[in-house]
Amino acid sequence: MKSEQSTAMLTQSVTRALGILSCFTNEYPELRVIDFAKMLNLTQSNVSRLLTTMVSLGYVIKDDSTGYYRLGNEIITLGGIALNHYEIRKQALPELYEAEKKTGFDANLAILDRGTLFYLAHVDSYTSPRMYTFIGRRNPLHCTAIGKVLLAYGNADEAEQLLSNEPLKAYTERTVTDKAVLYEQFGQIRKKGYAVEEEELALGRACLAAPVVGRTGKVVAGISISGALSKMNLAERERELASVLVEMVDRVSMKMGHISATY
Repeated sequence: MKSEQSTAMLTQSVTRALGILSCFTNEYPELRVIDFAKMLNLTQSNVSRLLTTMVSLGYVIKDDSTGYYRLGNEIITLGGIALNHYEIRKQALPELYEAEKKTGFDANLAILDRGTLFYLAHVDSYTSPRMYTFIGRRNPLHCTAIGKVLLAYGNADEAEQLLSNEPLKAYTERTVTDKAVLYEQFGQIRKKGYAVEEEELALGRACLAAPVVGRTGKVVAGISISGALSKMNLAERERELASVLVEMVDRVSMKMGHISATY
């Protein structure tokens, strides 16, 4: 009986500790004890005890002058280990750098993870570097070029489920929220071999994406080039940029063991 109680308490503590880590977001990189308590519906004393342990282990850092907590260096270590063991990232990263050199635009690698787009690699345009990392961020599927590629080339039943879980959110006036229209786009994407997205997620931005195929013949990721809408000028440059993109994903697909790049 005592053993079962101890196991239950340990499981609860682990769950709560992971809950604390999950509270950190790009919008809230620093939080106080009271913030965690409200977000997790826990007492401040419980949160304080957990945070003290997590600080001692290096997973959380406390700023004693403000009382705010932020993620610790051990999280960075674990993140690095996870990234280094993604074979698709190893094979794609050199190609992303080459694409940035050829086009002058950002290059991105993302996979489907828990119903969202998850970025494994990103190379900034030399002319407009970001002051933050894009790796590890998530974006919706229905209004991103890579997301549409993964839906278009993925399992039809899974795509239907992902698009039906909740109403599709409009991020701009150009965001497509009608599933019927999206399915029409998926057909065009498969016909052309790549997807185009203009100002559907963010105003003033455009993106082209194509699928990476693995050794089994299934799409394992998507790669895109993106940048300012005015600079990409897709009305005149779409074919040129798409050619660079498709050649790049073909090379990555071959590295991943796909014999033929004809989808």
